[in-house]
Amino acid sequence: MTDRRIKKTQAAIQAAFPKLLAEMNMEDITVKRLCETADINKSTFYLHYKDIYDCADCLRDTILAEVSNVFAPYDFNGIIDNFSGILKNIMNIFEENRDLYMPFLKSPSLASSACKMKHLLIENIVQRVDPGNQDNGISRCTVTFVISGIISVLEQHDFAEINQRTISVLADKVKNGFIQRANIKEL
Repeated sequence: MTDRRIKKTQAAIQAAFPKLLAEMNMEDITVKRLCETADINKSTFYLHYKDIYDCADCLRDTILAEVSNVFAPYDFNGIIDNFSGILKNIMNIFEENRDLYMPFLKSPSLASSACKMKHLLIENIVQRVDPGNQDNGISRCTVTFVISGIISVLEQHDFAEINQRTISVLADKVKNGFIQRANIKEL
């Protein structure tokens, strides 16, 4: 069990990091500046992280864990069958943590870290594919397509555009295919 003071310090650092990331490039964030924003000492920072990049990786891992938990109750078919609810839950996570998570996703300097998060999430979900089909390239491509789409929607769109109707239409297209021509007016 983690001490409350440790949790509080880590929360302060994890709140300060995306705040700075929204204002400047990753390369311009210094430990000193992060500590000033989090109102902690540099020595305290180094008790929790080895450097700024370790702090970014921790934020990535936090996002990955939350999104993975949404998928956890389902096998691959369950993900497709319940995609509307899953997508809504993911959107809620990002809406509730917008100030923490969105600077991470939108930061060009953290593109490789976001890409790694996407890759880890894809691997996590591919493990839910029927073992007989795990080597099937179509299954892997389908998972990659869906997860990449979710991440891209989060990166590219304002949450005002992602309403229940949009989620329902996207879920229907994932579940039933993109056979019909997309009608922009339906959104």
